[in-house]
Amino acid sequence: MTRIMLIGLATAGMALPAFADESSNAAAFSAELTNAANAQQARVQLAHQGYTGISPLYRGEQGHWYGTAVKDGKTVIVGVLLPQAPNGLTN
Repeated sequence: MTRIMLIGLATAGMALPAFADESSNAAAFSAELTNAANAQQARVQLAHQGYTGISPLYRGEQGHWYGTAVKDGKTVIVGVLLPQAPNGLTN
């Protein structure tokens, strides 16, 4: 009987970290979706300004989105800073 309880406790102890991993994976996925949405917003802003051929945008340390795009037949480096969300929320 004691062995069964020890095996059960050991199995339960091994399963607990999986719940923590799922939670952190969900948070990471949520952050990834937020980043993708913000990158898309930056792309839309560039397109409204007349840029075409917009490359994938990469977020810099200061929150700017950087990439390249074509305007008037010339490829240029572009950077977009999206407005901050209200109440101290981040983009």
